[in-house]
Amino acid sequence: MSKSLYEELKRVGIDETLAYDVSLSLDPDHNASKKDILMLQEAILQVQLTTESRYHELRHAISDVRSDLHREIAGVRTDMASLSRQFWITFGGLITTIMSVFFVNWYFHQ
Repeated sequence: MSKSLYEELKRVGIDETLAYDVSLSLDPDHNASKKDILMLQEAILQVQLTTESRYHELRHAISDVRSDLHREIAGVRTDMASLSRQFWITFGGLITTIMSVFFVNWYFHQ
C-alpha cells in the first residue's frame, strides 16, 4: 500500500522526499509523532499550492481566450457593417438606374 501511496503523492505534485516520508509515516507499524503531522500538513500545503497555481494559470488562459473572442467578434461586426453598407449602396444604385430608365422611356413615348 505504501508504494501506491508514494506513487499517488508524486502524481499529485508532492516532491519525492516528502512523499516518501508521508508514505512511511502512514505505515501501520509506524508510531505517529508531531513530525509526521507536520509532514502531512506540508503535503497538504504543497497540493493546495499546486492547485492554486494551476487555477491561476487556467484563469489567465481563459481571460486571454475571452479577449481574443471579443476581438474576433468586433472584427465580424465591422465586416457585417461593411457588407450592409455595400448592399444598400448597390441597391440604391440599382433603384436609381431602374427609375431613370423608366423616366427616360416615359419621356420619349409621350
